[in-house]
Amino acid sequence: MIYGKKLNFLLCGVNALALTPAVANAKPAEEKKSDNRPNVILISVDDMKTWIGPYGDKLAKTPNMDRLAAQGTTFNNSYCQVALSGPTRSSLLTGLNPDHTGVWWLCGSFRKNNPDIKTLPQTLKDNGYETVGVGKVYHPLKDKTVKDDPESWSLPYIKTSAPAYVLANGRVATECADVPDNGYVDGLIAEEAVKALHTLKDGDKPFFFGVGFKKPHLPFCAPKKYWDMYDRESMPVAAFQDMASDDVEYSYHNSLEVKGYSDIPPFESYKDTQHLDEETQKRLLHAYYACISYTDAQIGKVLDAVEKEGLADNTVIILYGDHGYHLGDHGLWNKMTNFEQATHAPLIISAPGMKKGVKSDSMVEFLDVFPTVMELTNTPHPQKLDGTSLVPVLKNPKAKVKDYVMSQYSRTTTEDYTISTDTDLKGKAKELENDIHGYAIRDPRYRLVEWTKGFKTYQPFDESKVLSYQLFDYKNDPEERHNVANDPKYAGVVKKLKKQLREYYAKSYASPMSEPIAKCAAGE
Repeated sequence: MIYGKKLNFLLCGVNALALTPAVANAKPAEEKKSDNRPNVILISVDDMKTWIGPYGDKLAKTPNMDRLAAQGTTFNNSYCQVALSGPTRSSLLTGLNPDHTGVWWLCGSFRKNNPDIKTLPQTLKDNGYETVGVGKVYHPLKDKTVKDDPESWSLPYIKTSAPAYVLANGRVATECADVPDNGYVDGLIAEEAVKALHTLKDGDKPFFFGVGFKKPHLPFCAPKKYWDMYDRESMPVAAFQDMASDDVEYSYHNSLEVKGYSDIPPFESYKDTQHLDEETQKRLLHAYYACISYTDAQIGKVLDAVEKEGLADNTVIILYGDHGYHLGDHGLWNKMTNFEQATHAPLIISAPGMKKGVKSDSMVEFLDVFPTVMELTNTPHPQKLDGTSLVPVLKNPKAKVKDYVMSQYSRTTTEDYTISTDTDLKGKAKELENDIHGYAIRDPRYRLVEWTKGFKTYQPFDESKVLSYQLFDYKNDPEERHNVANDPKYAGVVKKLKKQLREYYAKSYASPMSEPIAKCAAGE
């Protein structure tokens, strides 16, 4: 492990324009706003699993996320729609499941698939809010016409830029450099967020501010002081690094994302005993925790600014990690599965007048953020949303708003489709017939995954398209060592969850949001 030299030079590649606040048109302080609806700050963190203090992680140094949790509700059972940034962010920001956005992979734009969709910030903008974003709020696409989603913002999107690395180590998975926080882009994002809040607070409108931090996404690069918070030998190497018994092989992947870095030795992932060596595993874990603490410090700067600018009493703050992450469990690295470690992700909401410092075991999903904000801001829904408002849980952490949550993931057999479709799914119905897709239903104890071929819920369900099942019992098997879908003892559980799945499919198909996606896929 190289800890790097002290750098006594200005970092190259930083866009100087990015350091100028883009929120220049707000009203002067003497023109106080008459609209007292709450402001909304949505903080997105890329690839952050629940290894943080509010979720009971004893190793993580996350005082600022702990601080936010003390001001609101931590949702212990929060799940993403897809364990991948593009589709899960598209779902959260539209309130629609992936089969209603038509976004299942990194490629794909809900704007091209269904131009009538309204996003969360766009809806607030249309209802009198000032809206602006900085960092990674939406997942970037090669199509620059939809990058950062211009329709969502009333003010120019705030641009930041910095090199991925500050040391000349090539394309490595981890980097520890003795630089200040703004040596990497998240430090610049935090600085711009603080400047923007200073200006937004004097506007005559309530505001929505999307702030997207990029770490702990690979490469795991963070300033040295955050690495120094942790002892590498104490890193929690996964106890179970194999395929579950009686399992479905295409529910796994070959960890290609991490294998693409020059400092990662060859390994065979879940398939046999040739796992990633322990030294490399501990280095990656150390780097991941360092990145978590680095991002936590940037979140702290945003929280400090909220308090300094007098915004704390009338601002909803929502923090989420866009999906979970595999760090060696099942022999897997990165995200992109329907397993617990990939789909379980943090969600913390602080809102004026709601409970503070509480945890809820209510089953919730990221689809629920949109309707929650609509209720908190007294804003009408722009479309038939797939989620449910969490305001009842914010008022009473013991409240229950749903019996189960849904996640899904593809194992497409048509690689050309995933590579070529950078903008939309128009006319791709034939390619989708080869797509192996898993729908995961998760209740407080179990997860059932139904793997299908050529089926999405904008279509009527066809039993003949079912391929296989996975069932995991988290009370008896928290590490998912055994797929018990074929165990006669669990027949009743499978029957119950299959019935709920069928009800979910029917509800999704009946939604008016299914028809535009079906027509788009058919080329109409």
